[in-house]
Amino acid sequence: MKFKANFVEKPVNFQMDDCQIEKAVELPYEDFCRLKITPLVDQPFIMENKDCMFHRDGVIHCLLALGEGCSDGVLIDAERYDYPRLAAYIPGMRDIVNAQIDRVVDFIVRWGEENTASGSWCVYFNELEENLDLTVREGNGFDSMLRAALKQRPEVSAVDMHDGCIELEYHPEYCQQLQEEKAPELFLKDLLPMLKGGGLMFLCHEEAEQSVLVENLCELTDAGQEDHAALLNARVSEICDTPEGTEIVLTGVDPEELVRFNEAHGTFMEAEQSMGPVMG
Repeated sequence: MKFKANFVEKPVNFQMDDCQIEKAVELPYEDFCRLKITPLVDQPFIMENKDCMFHRDGVIHCLLALGEGCSDGVLIDAERYDYPRLAAYIPGMRDIVNAQIDRVVDFIVRWGEENTASGSWCVYFNELEENLDLTVREGNGFDSMLRAALKQRPEVSAVDMHDGCIELEYHPEYCQQLQEEKAPELFLKDLLPMLKGGGLMFLCHEEAEQSVLVENLCELTDAGQEDHAALLNARVSEICDTPEGTEIVLTGVDPEELVRFNEAHGTFMEAEQSMGPVMG
């Protein structure tokens, strides 16, 4: 069985160190190869990121170097120098990082789609660190990986990151609370038979200055119902009692339909003596 390994001369032990990656840096392929071959040479990317490498409470906070087109990675603690003083070569590190990013994305997406009542959701960076051990900061590499992975999810319509927060917009069909069974729509034509003889009632529209007396609408013949079908097909958005009577608020109809009906009814009343008591 053939295998590649980095053998260490006279190893002291093989125990693992606790570490936390503070930032991931993507190096050009050539630079990553030079890092692997000559790791003790000063590295510009280490000079630029010394604040990301420190020790705290027995944990090595380190830098992760990845190479374009490469699957492996190098963990680095420069100890304030410009080259790796402590380093660990990790085969398959990119796959490890991608798996962690996918796990975090699943957590974020599922959390939001189960709980959002508006289609929007916000997750803070510190929540990801506390719950999933992923350190996300603006500009630390993991933020761009996370943003790219979230944008690929079909549930998510928009992603924004700012002030230590990830803001998501979801497609409504994926939001459980938005998909809960809604009350069926009520149309005026279905309600009208139940309104006959129910006292003084008016049809209103938020954008109409006129209202329609329900008892007048109940007088329509079949021909009249066809002529005023748009009004009869209006949706009932609200029914409320007022000192003047019961108001039935309509939506989904041109407010001019109320005006048109009143004009037609007025014409009918003027001609009632000659046309009979039934409105056509």
